[in-house]
Amino acid sequence: MNNNIKPEIYKLIDSIEDETVLQMVKEDVAWYADKKDILDELDTTQLNELKQAIKEADNNETNDWETFKREMNEWKEKQ
Repeated sequence: MNNNIKPEIYKLIDSIEDETVLQMVKEDVAWYADKKDILDELDTTQLNELKQAIKEADNNETNDWETFKREMNEWKEKQ
């Protein structure tokens, strides 16, 4: 491992003053630092649903934005 990488990253982060940017960097670093794969946390049913959703998206079997908003509003009204 290049021993200069961490100090360079620390220096870059230390130069950031914008708290919003720092929060975004924190979230990105946390994602990379997490050794877990979210797929490992899904059960068989959830994995199958995810595969089906990906297949539908690949086949352009998706809703447009207006349909999605309408369906969300209908769902909210049922609550």
